[in-house]
Amino acid sequence: MSARRAFAAAAVLLAAAAAWAPAAPALTASEQLAFADGIYTRGLHESAVGEYLALLRDFPDAPEAAAALFRTGECYRQLGNAQGAERFYRRVAAEHPGTPLADRAELRRAELEIDAGKPADAADRLRALRTRDRSADLSPALEPDTAAAAAYELGRALRDAGDADAAQAAWEELLATGADSAYLGFAALDLATLRADSAAHADRIPGWYATAAEKAATPGAKAEALYRWGEWSFKRGDHAAAADTLRALRTEAPSSRRARESALLLGWSLYYLDRAPEALDLADEAESAAPSAPAAASAAYLRAAALRRMNRDGEALLGFSAVLRDYPGTPFAGRAAYEVMATHFKRGDHAQVLAAAPARPEPAQEADVLWMRAESERALARPADARTHYAALAESHPRSPHAPDALRRLGDIERDAGRDAEAAAWYLRAADAQSDPAQSASSLEAAALCLQRAGDAEGALAAWDRLVAPAAGAPDLAAARLHRALALLELGRDGDARAAFDALLADAPHGPAAAQALYWRGTFLARDAAWPDAETAFRAVLAEPADPDTASRARAGLVQALQRQDRMDEAADQTEPLLADPAFIAENPALVEWLLKLRTDQGQTTRALRAARELAENAPTDAWRQIAWYWTGVCRDRTGDTAAAAEAYERAVALPATTRQGTESLLALADLDRDAGRYDLALSRYTAAAEQARDDDALDLRTRAYFGIGETEEAAGRPSEAARRYRIVSVLFDDPELSPRALFRAGLLYRQVARPDEAAQAFAELTTRYPESPYALQAAGIDSPAAPATPSAPAEDPAP
Repeated sequence: MSARRAFAAAAVLLAAAAAWAPAAPALTASEQLAFADGIYTRGLHESAVGEYLALLRDFPDAPEAAAALFRTGECYRQLGNAQGAERFYRRVAAEHPGTPLADRAELRRAELEIDAGKPADAADRLRALRTRDRSADLSPALEPDTAAAAAYELGRALRDAGDADAAQAAWEELLATGADSAYLGFAALDLATLRADSAAHADRIPGWYATAAEKAATPGAKAEALYRWGEWSFKRGDHAAAADTLRALRTEAPSSRRARESALLLGWSLYYLDRAPEALDLADEAESAAPSAPAAASAAYLRAAALRRMNRDGEALLGFSAVLRDYPGTPFAGRAAYEVMATHFKRGDHAQVLAAAPARPEPAQEADVLWMRAESERALARPADARTHYAALAESHPRSPHAPDALRRLGDIERDAGRDAEAAAWYLRAADAQSDPAQSASSLEAAALCLQRAGDAEGALAAWDRLVAPAAGAPDLAAARLHRALALLELGRDGDARAAFDALLADAPHGPAAAQALYWRGTFLARDAAWPDAETAFRAVLAEPADPDTASRARAGLVQALQRQDRMDEAADQTEPLLADPAFIAENPALVEWLLKLRTDQGQTTRALRAARELAENAPTDAWRQIAWYWTGVCRDRTGDTAAAAEAYERAVALPATTRQGTESLLALADLDRDAGRYDLALSRYTAAAEQARDDDALDLRTRAYFGIGETEEAAGRPSEAARRYRIVSVLFDDPELSPRALFRAGLLYRQVARPDEAAQAFAELTTRYPESPYALQAAGIDSPAAPATPSAPAEDPAP
């Protein structure tokens, strides 16, 4: 885990802990903004969003709100959430119009539109920003840097929209202002790049590059401008200008990446200027800094060429041989004999084959050279290069004996790279080209499987139809028939698929293919609600040598069939083996929860605990993990291991999810804290649980949370506050168990603190609202509401 991720994870846990801790002193709006800015500047953008949103929540009308909105958008932009960023930039413009931040927000919106491929919309926005009437605004004119940025981004938008002339006009307008802004350097460089291939602008391009270098905001930007200037001069054949510019780059930015990369261009420029010794000095540096094999080959060739020009022929020959040895397949490779290459190929010395490959073989040998190069690249695990040679052989020499095998190899390469549709096309061509029936059938099967994986069910069905024909000679006919039925199923032709599965089972009732066919038979029967027959089919799958995935799916189908027949114990027994399959748990968390609930209700805590732990480890979402850790805590509670239960509940509430079980975990932890005398922590947890339980279906949890606050206040020796909390429960909720109990305890506590009228009122309400409650019967037997003389301990509840 990176340091940044570790810090972020710690921040999440601290935030979770803060949900329980006593509230910290409130920050002012300016303090909150400064705090959020501090987090932002540290690169913790996710955490910063929360702090900016807290400011907007607590101080919506504060002067700092505009900055909070804008910087929230900046956080989302840094996080790659363009939609979220745009939403907050839009709010800045809408809620704080006429401010510098509103202008910057509009600029950011335009940048997002450019990045999203909407340059025309961005251009319209930028024009409006630059020309809007500002007579009534807080800021009568764009800030200089915002104005420069808007002009530069307008040029980008126009360029991306395909209007090069308008883009040039926008950038030239920016350059004409003479503003002291980094955007001048960007505009000049983009202008030079835009018109680099235009003969009409050739005279102006050096000036743009010079401006880009002069106005560059950073040494890296200056190095980029000088490098592109030198590269442009080199491509035009102006080697003297290229050499001068690249030397300036290496002098003014010697440690930059572009300075390192310039060695090759500078070396070739000097070579063409007949300065071979200087070019030779740069060749080694260029090769060591080369970003790619062709660049490295160019540097090695430069060394050999310079040595030759200096009449050092022996060293030059070694240099050219090194190019052939180290950089095969590049534009600089050549001079090795076909016979040498063929000898290395026969010996299986693939590296030497490639080193000796002729750049321009004789026409009669070209197909063989391509085949040997392709096979050698493949043997050396360089599939991209192998693909190039196989394709050239198949397309340029279709009658070569190697062509069918090259087609098959192309299919293998595309398949291994995950490009199944492309692989299928090559396999089909190979099947048609191969004369050996077994090889043809193998290629046809490979094509069908690739089409199936690519989602082309129609194409796959056509290939399977060919393969199951008697003359095709399918290597595994049962498997081919199975795949044909699956293709029918994918096409929605359920009736045909069902018939195909049945036909397969009639002819081949056992084996891996039969296992899958039986699974689908069971699935169809389950759709028909023929549960006993579906059960039979799924059990038959488990009796066959089914692959693990099919076996898991069949067992899951069997569980469903047993459940529908109200045979829950058997269903649970069949579910438990599935706990060994993490993928199944991830796809079926609800079934695992059903199992652990059933085992819990049955009192089989150990088995329930296993299901809970497996779900916690393999759940697909934080919500399911939270549910699993809650049930782990329940199971630990039942075994009497309170410490382990608390740990499980803590893991549940630490997860970034909001489930009923998460709230239940908070309540369980609060109960443990209350019983252990950690009253402040218990109160914070009860309060957090009440906040979480706001939905109607969580009303019982909210009631329990408020009642727990009362119990904690009572246990802490604060009877008046405890009585008040109990009364809150009785007034806000009508829980048949907790509301009468709360009234009873409130009455007892009011008596204890000598508030007889309130005690009498609580008892009266108790006997009126809940006359059948054991608490009401107990309250009716209390003769006097007078407080005891010396209250010492919380009053006892009556036995129900």
